[in-house]
Amino acid sequence: MTRYFIAICLGLVLAACSTPSPQPAVYDLGPPAPRSATAPAANIQLIDVDAPPWLEGPGLAYRLDYRDAYRREFYRDSRWAAPPAQLLAERLRQRSAGSGGTGAPVQLRLELEECTQVFSGPGESRLLLRLRVWRVGDPAPRVFESSEAAASADAPGAVRAAGRAADALIDQVLAWAAATR
Repeated sequence: MTRYFIAICLGLVLAACSTPSPQPAVYDLGPPAPRSATAPAANIQLIDVDAPPWLEGPGLAYRLDYRDAYRREFYRDSRWAAPPAQLLAERLRQRSAGSGGTGAPVQLRLELEECTQVFSGPGESRLLLRLRVWRVGDPAPRVFESSEAAASADAPGAVRAAGRAADALIDQVLAWAAATR
């Protein structure tokens, strides 16, 4: 009887180990917001795109400020299609190309400082993006920030808010680049 019980337990353990784990959901920033007639026109060229080590991977980060503001977590079953800095840079290139900017391009270096869903309570969060931008030749960067409320307290809510925050941030960068030529 004991051998039979051990065989059943072993079979169940082996069956559990062989069950494939679900594939993580993979996200990008979604379709860009339509360009408005008042959107800034700037011709830019990205020289360098950088991020701190915790933003160099595809992890979708969040922080529970109400519990421990010093702890960064990552969603287990959700990933970015590329590191967030690369997604943001690609969106900026697309928007700049379609902005109608003319003349010599403004050369920029980017450093994404923050891309995190920040929870102020169990069901209330916002997506925070912070970007340092240097014009080539300028000694000091300009810091841009955008924060958008997440419609839901999960990875899909963070992703939708990230798309809106990215578009708002890019509008700021393009307006600055157009004004500083």
